[in-house]
Amino acid sequence: MASARCVYCDATLQPNSMYCVECGQLIPQQAARPPVPTQFAAPQRTAPAAAPAPVPGATAGAVTPVPLPRSLPWQQGGSRADAAAQATPAAAAPPKVERIELAFSTGQRIVVSGSAVIGRKPADTALAMGVRAVEVQDDTRSVSRVHLFLDLADGRIHVGDAGSANGARLERGGRIQQLESAGTRVEASVGDTVWLGDLSFEIRPA
Repeated sequence: MASARCVYCDATLQPNSMYCVECGQLIPQQAARPPVPTQFAAPQRTAPAAAPAPVPGATAGAVTPVPLPRSLPWQQGGSRADAAAQATPAAAAPPKVERIELAFSTGQRIVVSGSAVIGRKPADTALAMGVRAVEVQDDTRSVSRVHLFLDLADGRIHVGDAGSANGARLERGGRIQQLESAGTRVEASVGDTVWLGDLSFEIRPA
C-alpha cells in the first residue's frame, strides 16, 4: 500500500497523523477533498455585468430621431404667421344655391331654380324671354303686371326692377335698398326680403 501524501505539499505523511510535519496543514480524515486555503486558491473570475433589460415596446437597434431643420423650439419664433396660418383651418366656401323658395307675405310658396319674371300678369313677358312666370296674387293691385326680374345662375341670386309703378326694394338686416326702375340688377342672398309695392317675399333655401 502506498504511503499517504499531503494534498498540499506532497510530503509523505506519518500513519494516523492529524497534521503534516512539512507544511503544518490539517490532514483530512474523509475521502472528500478539503477546501483549499485562501493563499492556495485560484483567483475568482468576475461575472460580466448583465445587459440592461429592454424597454417594453422599444425596437431593437432603434436610433433616436434627429430634429429636422426649422423644427427646433428656438426656430419657431420667426414664423408665427405661418404657424397661425397652419393652425387656423381654411374657411369653407359657402355652398352654391341651386334652388330657392319665395315665401310671399300672401302665403304663396314658389320654388325657383333659374330665371323668372314676377308680377300680377307676367306670362307674356316670361314667354318672350324664355323664363318662368311667377304670378303674384294681389288684391290691392300694388304689384305691377311685370314687376321684378329674378335670376338664379352659378349659385348666385340677382333681382332687378322691371319698370314697376310702385317700385321694388331689397331688405337685408333691417336696411332697405331701393332698386333702380328698369336698372342694374342687384345681388341678393338667402334670408333677404324683396318688396313689390305693398307685398313682399323672403328668399329661403329650398
